[in-house]
Amino acid sequence: ELGELVANVDEMMGRIAVQSMASIAMHDSGGQGAVESIARRLVEMLDLHGIPHISSEAATALASLVRRHPSIVSVVSAPLPRALKYISEPAGKASVIFLLGECGESIVEAPYVLEKVIDSYDSIADAAVKTALLGATVKLFFYRPPE
Repeated sequence: ELGELVANVDEMMGRIAVQSMASIAMHDSGGQGAVESIARRLVEMLDLHGIPHISSEAATALASLVRRHPSIVSVVSAPLPRALKYISEPAGKASVIFLLGECGESIVEAPYVLEKVIDSYDSIADAAVKTALLGATVKLFFYRPPE
């Protein structure tokens, strides 16, 4: 039911719905299989190009979930390179960059996606995005040094 509130006209209600879904998964209070199910639903929300605040909130929630439940990396990793193009809010962008670093072993194009962001480093205004980029770049270097 929370997933249905995401497309609500009220921006704050949509953000709260995504945060509530993440909270349920973080605390393992949804029953068996809930974490993976919620992660899949949040991944779907990354592709909601018409609702940028939801994509950003979903990215932030997925970053928290991957920190808490590293087993969902395989669920989260596929859409990340594509999601970085469409997320405009700094918190969401920083979360996707963090996830690219965390999931970098399983994402073939991760170094190349981050390379494009590095090329535009001077135009990045938000410190959180720059910090996430530094961390993700270092992680990818250790995962895949030749690239």
